[in-house]
Amino acid sequence: MNKKLMELITDITDLEYTINLINWELRISASNDSKDYLIDVISRLEKKYYNIITSNEYGSLLKEELDNKGLSDIERIQISNLYNDYKKNKCIDEDFYIEYNKNILISTKVWEKAKKENDYELFKPYLKKNIEMTKKYYSYINNNDNLYDTMLGEYEKGINMNLLDSLFDKLKEYLIPLIKKIKTNSSDIRINYSDEEIKNISSYLLNYIGFDLNKGLVGIYPHGFTTKINSKDIRIAIENSDNPLNFVKTIIHEGGHGIFEENVDYNIAKYSNNSLNNIYALHESQSRFYENILSRNKNFWIPIYNDIKKLLKIDIDIDEFMDKYNVVVPSLIRTEADEITYGLHIIIRYEIEKEIFNNNLSVDDIPKIWNKKMEEYLGIVPKNDNEGLMQDIHWAECAFGYFPTYLLGNIYDGMLVKLVEEKLGNIDDILKKGDIKKITKFLNELIHKYGNTYSFKELVNKEISVDSLIEFYNNRYNS
Repeated sequence: MNKKLMELITDITDLEYTINLINWELRISASNDSKDYLIDVISRLEKKYYNIITSNEYGSLLKEELDNKGLSDIERIQISNLYNDYKKNKCIDEDFYIEYNKNILISTKVWEKAKKENDYELFKPYLKKNIEMTKKYYSYINNNDNLYDTMLGEYEKGINMNLLDSLFDKLKEYLIPLIKKIKTNSSDIRINYSDEEIKNISSYLLNYIGFDLNKGLVGIYPHGFTTKINSKDIRIAIENSDNPLNFVKTIIHEGGHGIFEENVDYNIAKYSNNSLNNIYALHESQSRFYENILSRNKNFWIPIYNDIKKLLKIDIDIDEFMDKYNVVVPSLIRTEADEITYGLHIIIRYEIEKEIFNNNLSVDDIPKIWNKKMEEYLGIVPKNDNEGLMQDIHWAECAFGYFPTYLLGNIYDGMLVKLVEEKLGNIDDILKKGDIKKITKFLNELIHKYGNTYSFKELVNKEISVDSLIEFYNNRYNS
């Protein structure tokens, strides 16, 4: 690679590292009075970052590098991705780019307060501004396509409303009657845990599934998330909840994200710390594979259940634990939903986002539409906005178009189950023996090492279909 280009890429990744690190501090450990200062620091760094990634020199060097005959196919794809990003970023006004990214930090800070105080009126003007700024942001890079289609395609390459409508409509038609048929009842477990206990539980489970804690860190935050500081520093945030069944699922879910990030080949990871680009659904397929396909299987817990009982401070047998863990009942909170009702939570958010960006649904009307769809699809209605549209951080971060990737990830997982069993044998047997890391290693080789080089469709060489997921649900819930 051209020496000057490598120097610029190093400068870019250094800035990404610094911004990601300060963002973690902003969310996890910064004092309240320091947050405005940190937001300003990030904004200044974002300006430097923008100036490099849109410089004529950087664009010219990337274009020249594409003519380098010595590049491998994977390296050529990575350089091509960077060049495409350069051309898109070049279209965005610099002042707006800085303002947009600063607004996300401010909006997220307000959301944290509004969520804590259950105050949608406090957050509403910020949500309105987020919608307006998101429309403007994507208008810079839109090539005369539907604006929401452009947004969807930025999260998962090749995805649009036509495809999602065909997949989600078929799933919705299947899920609504299935929920009524298999709805179960089971009481929650409620136990108070210290932050340190949450971290200890997290470390145990993360290590078990194959997340390398030498490259990772666990923090406490009101919403679970995984962030890549760089390829050797993957951080996972977990909510301190008194419902161990929910935060255990979050740990395993975020662990799936973390395992993916830790195992991207260095020859790909060196190009950017933002390795999620265009593969958010593929990424979600990995987190949800660990959470749903593996951890909802009783055999996942058999080798470790005695340890888990002690860590969680529970005194129930494994069958009762699984009954509670896999209860299927409509719930108000997406992150607490079972794997069946979860799909409808995503469809609700997807349909509302379509209304926002195609039909200008106002922030005043979102709660009403939200509650109406919750009642229609799940038969329950939020008592307040904290149980409704305030529960998720995504719209505070202007991450409109992200929600569909969760359900698309589930759809990928239905197809992935068959691939795993074709290559490794019965998943139940593997889990029962405590050999879950065999599955992790297989996924490392099939998916993780390639980062964002290939789409799921390219990796598995199959058309995307909901049929395998429906078959999986039928086997799990109708057996």
